[in-house]
Amino acid sequence: MILYIAVLFGCLIYILTQLNGVLTKPDFEWGIFLKTNVIPTVINLLVGCALVLGKDELANIYPITFLSALIIGFAGQAIFKKLVNAFDSKVPTKIGL
Repeated sequence: MILYIAVLFGCLIYILTQLNGVLTKPDFEWGIFLKTNVIPTVINLLVGCALVLGKDELANIYPITFLSALIIGFAGQAIFKKLVNAFDSKVPTKIGL
């Protein structure tokens, strides 16, 4: 149970860091912030919980501890949002997709 809470805390820390970065901007809107963060958060929670659930099968590859569950919660969402932005035509990227 504590590992699921660690994944949730990792997601919460990521959301708060994102909110801290955009809250000071003059054109900040809650609707846009929620729209861009709800789906990645839900997917990250599902994937993080699935990894914690399968920790017995993953023990030979990498043991899931409290710290690694926290990192999965934080980094999973960051990686997913970077991938979404890379393939979004509205976001300027070096790839140009």
